[in-house]
Amino acid sequence: METIREIIEFSHDGYGQMWYPFSASLEENNTTISAEYYFEINDLLTLLRAMFATNNHNPELMSKGNVKMSRKHLLGDVKKTVCAIRFKTEKSEYILQRCFIGQFSTEARLQKVGSTITYHGQNAIQTLGKFNKPIIIDDGGLYLNGSLIFKPLDSYSRSCMVSLSNNWARMIGLVDSRIELDIEGRWSTSGDVDSFASRRHSSRTRMPSPLRLLTNLAQAVMKKRTYGMSAPVLTPFNVETLNEFEAIAMMDLVSTVCKEENIQFIVGINSTTKTNSMINAIETPRLSIYET
Repeated sequence: METIREIIEFSHDGYGQMWYPFSASLEENNTTISAEYYFEINDLLTLLRAMFATNNHNPELMSKGNVKMSRKHLLGDVKKTVCAIRFKTEKSEYILQRCFIGQFSTEARLQKVGSTITYHGQNAIQTLGKFNKPIIIDDGGLYLNGSLIFKPLDSYSRSCMVSLSNNWARMIGLVDSRIELDIEGRWSTSGDVDSFASRRHSSRTRMPSPLRLLTNLAQAVMKKRTYGMSAPVLTPFNVETLNEFEAIAMMDLVSTVCKEENIQFIVGINSTTKTNSMINAIETPRLSIYET
């Protein structure tokens, strides 16, 4: 089974509230993608997760027999989204293209770059199912505070991830919070999250976004150290929970760690153009220019 080691680039022609066309070429270790609003990042991650899913292919949705759906599409009531992702495994490079109507894929194509091998439709989906896929974290669900990237194998791996997370939190200035991890892989915090701006967040039931980002990074690092590899990780980060100085310090830390550990960690944030320029983020189009 091949493992996807790096996402090279992706593009889409609009999805959900991220309705505008967008494309990005990603760095080998760390890339930050910035949208104006946080909900746009969640839509992007939803689409990218759907791209690698194998249980959402339904070409019959647009078949001649489905007259109702076909009519809705022709009248413009249902939007079609086309998305493409170029990625590398340890053996080859591929281009995956899929067409979506809502949450369902109606067309699929998987091309092996540099060869004549191309899979279509269900064959493409079956081949995609043979890959170890990127890990895409959303901002909701029952397992938000779980270890979705790397579950601790023993007390040593658990203590290492806790130590990494807490050391990074102190480096950023979140000095009044203690990150904890139980043997089942559930993360939690005790105390408050004290930022440079002296804002505090209660986090006993829902870990604040900055700490959740650090725990995801710790898991990716530990997975790489344990197995010698880690699939790309895509995760959101709500920058509005920190001030500008903190946010820049956070993203600088993430970038440094990813280069040192040689992992690909892609972070979606909601930020201003000024902050984006300081952290070299890829900006999506600004929705505010369309507001009246």
